[in-house]
Amino acid sequence: MTKLLLALGLVLLSAQVAPADSKKSSKQQAEADRYFKSGVALFKESKFSEALAEFERAYEIAPHPLVLYNIAACHRELSHYGEAVKYYGRFLEEGKGKVPAARLSIAQTELDGILARIARVTVSFSPSDGATLIVDGNALGTLLDMPLILPPGEHHFIARAPGRKDAERTLRVASGDSLTIELTLAELPPEKPLIERPVIAPPLPGPPRFSVGAAFGTNLRRVGDTGAPSIGFGVEIGQRLELGVDAVLVAYSVMPSARVRLAGNAFAVHAVAALPISFTDGNMSQTFVAGAFGLGVRYRPTPALAFRLETLASFAGSAHGMTIPTFVGGELWF
Repeated sequence: MTKLLLALGLVLLSAQVAPADSKKSSKQQAEADRYFKSGVALFKESKFSEALAEFERAYEIAPHPLVLYNIAACHRELSHYGEAVKYYGRFLEEGKGKVPAARLSIAQTELDGILARIARVTVSFSPSDGATLIVDGNALGTLLDMPLILPPGEHHFIARAPGRKDAERTLRVASGDSLTIELTLAELPPEKPLIERPVIAPPLPGPPRFSVGAAFGTNLRRVGDTGAPSIGFGVEIGQRLELGVDAVLVAYSVMPSARVRLAGNAFAVHAVAALPISFTDGNMSQTFVAGAFGLGVRYRPTPALAFRLETLASFAGSAHGMTIPTFVGGELWF
């Protein structure tokens, strides 16, 4: 029945929209007719969204109540019941005296059929100023005509306003329902002021510290046959690195070294890399250089006083073999 009425509407539109008093009006009417005919063809193919776009363009060019009727029919087929009710109402109002009474009667019957299958929901806000309503993910704005026309089923309502928490409500409605809901938007808690924390700059490195020390060393592989005192000098570079040199008084040797603190502070563990250099004293055949690596511990009862114990493994080639020099002594720091 609707498709037949749309086809009839095409004839009436061409016959009634009219003005033939100027070439410009004739061109506009021809363009409106083209969009209208396209909309009717699409509607017959059940392509209601495409038909709706064609009818809306036709109405923009040449407004006529018959086009409003077809727009309402498209919205009805798409289940856009709120829009369908609006356009049926416009058609019935604007069509008086321009559209046959029989057509108005049919439109009223179709409108009554929609009204029987929809629900009416009136939404109120607290507070009411500036709240935006979102229904089923579609933002409807702030100025709304109530009640809302909704199809049967479940609908989700969100009220949103600046400075307030969203108010949400899910509602299931059936055809013929007429309901009222209130959405209360609570105030957001005041924002906590940002506390600017002072930026603490890392401590600047202090001046380098120097040490002098004395120790007694022995080869753990030959404890009964070895042993000699030594004196040393050191300097701290940064927080963990220390460079130093120790001289063994009896064996005519010096030992440049580097120490890296691994852990601890007052009681610390460090790694040691050294380069023992033994000089000839007339009895030795030659001067030679060895490599030594090991671990040590240092205890600082005060910043100026420290005690140190170190054990290294030193290898000087096949001619001299391996030794395990171990030193224990004290240091003064300046």
